[in-house]
Amino acid sequence: MDRFIKLTAKLTNPTTSEYDKLKEICQTTASLIKGADRVSLWSFAPGFDSIESLICYDSTTGSYTSGSKLNKSDFNQYFEAILNQEVINAPQARSHEVTKCFNEAYFEPFKIYSLLDFILHQEFNPQGVICCESVGQETQWSDANIESLRRIARVSSMYFKLKDTN
Repeated sequence: MDRFIKLTAKLTNPTTSEYDKLKEICQTTASLIKGADRVSLWSFAPGFDSIESLICYDSTTGSYTSGSKLNKSDFNQYFEAILNQEVINAPQARSHEVTKCFNEAYFEPFKIYSLLDFILHQEFNPQGVICCESVGQETQWSDANIESLRRIARVSSMYFKLKDTN
C-alpha cells in the first residue's frame, strides 16, 4: 500500500490512538525521507513563544521520546524563520544562519548535522513543525525529499485538526 494512503487511513481512523498516529507520522517520514535518522513532531504554545516535542522517533534505535521544549527567547532566529518560510532546509545545520543557534543545546548532544523542517498548519494557522534530522553526518536533502515532507505535512496537519476535535 502507498505510504501516503496508509498514513491518511491511520490518521483518519477514529479507533487509532493519538500516540499511534504520532508514531505512524514519524515512521512514514523516516521511511520516505532519505537521511532522516530522527523524526519529531512539535506543537507551538499559544503565542508561539515555545515549541514542545510531542514525539521524537530515532530510526536507528527504534526508540521514541517526547517532552523536549524549546523557547523562542533562546532560538529566536529559528522561530522567525519557520513561521515565515514554512520550510527550513539546512544540510549544514551547524553553520546554517537560522539553525546554528541549536549547536550547543541540541545538535551537539544528539550528534545532529542536518535539519529539514516543515510547518504544520490547521486552517492556514501554524500549529507545529515536523522535523527531520540527520545524525552523525550531513545529508543533502533533495527536492524529492522536500516534496515528500510537504505531502507528509499536509496529511499530518489533518492529525492536528482531529486532535482538537476529539
